[in-house]
Amino acid sequence: MIVAGKDTSSHSTIWLAVIWLAAVVSMAAPGLLWWLPQTLLHAPLTLLSGIILFTLPGLAVLRWLCQAPLIWFERLIYAASLSCGVLPLLLLVSDLIGWRWNSVSAWLMMLMLSILAFWPPQLRTLHQNHHRNLIGLAIALLTITALAVRFFIVREVPVGFFGDSYHHTVITQLLIDHGGLFHSWQPYAPAVTFTYHYAFHTMAAWWHWLSGVSAVQGVILVGQVMNGLAAPLTYLLTARLTNSRLTGLWAAVMVGFLSLYPAYYVNWGRYTQLAGQTVLPAVALAWMTLLDRTLQPHLSWHTLLKPLFLTSIASAALLLSHYRVAILTMCFILAYAMAAFALHTSHRWQYLLRMSVVGLLGAAGAGLLVGPWLWRVQQGQIMRLASALLNTSSEVSNPISLDIIGAAFRTGLFLPTVLGLASLLWRRQAAGIVLTLWAIFAWLAANPQLLGLNGQGLITTFTVLIGAYVAITPAAGAGWLTLIRLFATLMRSAWQWKDSSIIAVQIILALSLLGWGTSIQVSILDPSYQLATPADIAAAEWIKTNLPADAAIYVNGFSAYGGYVYAGSDGGWWLSFLTGRRTNLLPMAVGFEATDPPDTLRQIAVLHQTVQQFPIGSAEAAAALRAAGFDFLYNGPAANPGGEYLDPAQIDASPFYELIYRQNGVSIWRIR
Repeated sequence: MIVAGKDTSSHSTIWLAVIWLAAVVSMAAPGLLWWLPQTLLHAPLTLLSGIILFTLPGLAVLRWLCQAPLIWFERLIYAASLSCGVLPLLLLVSDLIGWRWNSVSAWLMMLMLSILAFWPPQLRTLHQNHHRNLIGLAIALLTITALAVRFFIVREVPVGFFGDSYHHTVITQLLIDHGGLFHSWQPYAPAVTFTYHYAFHTMAAWWHWLSGVSAVQGVILVGQVMNGLAAPLTYLLTARLTNSRLTGLWAAVMVGFLSLYPAYYVNWGRYTQLAGQTVLPAVALAWMTLLDRTLQPHLSWHTLLKPLFLTSIASAALLLSHYRVAILTMCFILAYAMAAFALHTSHRWQYLLRMSVVGLLGAAGAGLLVGPWLWRVQQGQIMRLASALLNTSSEVSNPISLDIIGAAFRTGLFLPTVLGLASLLWRRQAAGIVLTLWAIFAWLAANPQLLGLNGQGLITTFTVLIGAYVAITPAAGAGWLTLIRLFATLMRSAWQWKDSSIIAVQIILALSLLGWGTSIQVSILDPSYQLATPADIAAAEWIKTNLPADAAIYVNGFSAYGGYVYAGSDGGWWLSFLTGRRTNLLPMAVGFEATDPPDTLRQIAVLHQTVQQFPIGSAEAAAALRAAGFDFLYNGPAANPGGEYLDPAQIDASPFYELIYRQNGVSIWRIR
């Protein structure tokens, strides 16, 4: 272990810590250590292809564009972040040349990427350092544990939770079916454009091509991988910002085990924001390296070419990952540039001009790479919706939920965060300034009305708060390290404790935090967000066997986003995907697209209003349903939100419907 900069560990200490970690995790998550090896043995191809998918593309890019020597585990972490953005760019390029992907071509591409990543062998190696290797071992253990816990909690989940998971699954399936990007959403929706950020779905589709996992499985797997990767990625960003690997290690513990976010995203299916925040560290590191080199006194523009290319690729990848996270990352880049210039020994205007030119070149390179995608985007509804939000009056407030603010600092993060930030600022470290400015800029981006500007809602406070862990946990990691160093100093000076005793206390503290954090993570899945239950999956199989292929099924729906789209409140929302039958609902992301006919969303709204103005058991409701072409009603056991329109008691008592299926909370009626 490392105590106040000293390396005093032995192999026996390491193995003892590993054994105790396994014991603590086993107690906090009963059954995990028995379930994990069995699962891995039954899915070797899924495991192998997943490792390749999240490492090889990034390693290939780093091999040729990253000049700075990286420690083996930091290179792998950097590569994981980059991989989640490189493959979407590859999909965009392949679409331009008309290339369609399948299993064979996907494996051939991975073979090519492996050659780029490892051939010819690099002769330059870093001097082996026991301290760094220990940090690497600790990060590897934390990452494996975080991933294991996240997979464990979804082991019995049939499909992704809540509404977002539905359209993520549909988009993934369409990517698979088309072998790449597409325009038509048929057979799931009458949309004729695809402009939604798609990095997350790309990773799920590629996992299918490499291993055969279904779109449903791919969405869950990729979501949990990105969730677990938050730990090593936070380590990498924190270590680079603070110039302290120990701070990064503690930050990884915070985000991987104690922080509610991003782990809670599994309940919402908030996977595209998670994808953006997975690519964010690679973008941040690329820009930090580029800006630091720009401030070197004897600058050679030739040496900036590779960092510029890497920065442009990473930035373009982020834009394809999540539009709002891209804006929040711009806030980070601005904060870092300001701090770097302010702390530079010379404040001459030449350096500011140089940074501005390099920044414009990096942004221009990213713009060129995503230019074809931006052309597609203007064909859908996103630009119109963004324009409307930009014109939102500055007098309109951005609603703030105190519960969401509290959740961002839950499980003991607040005090370490405050202490860590204060410590960084007190020691005049750039990280303290950057994190503070980043938080301020991000909040102003979400609340431009505070500056008297329009645009409220382009980025919601909800988006900022649930993503704030990216800035909170580095500060919390610094706070925990400050406490440990104070403790070590106190024990040595007041009680003359030996290093071995201090090490023991630190190990106990770390294991206690990991045990506590694991118990938090294994209970983070909230069943109330499960719309499609196993009972719905069974009912879908029955529908495929017993109802006509052209059957139209009316399911529970409610207006969302001010009535702009209609969403589902139970498993009925999934029926179009699971059975191929028509329903009254579409994937919510269709709201960003052009449709045929153009007024599809308005027609759906009118349909719901026409039917739901009458009680479901009434003759008027039955007549409206028949007039709209519906043959059946479907009600699932879930209800989020509650108060669903399809009330089984009313329908059972009505002479206008005939019950034809009832199992485990699912009811299906024929409309007479």
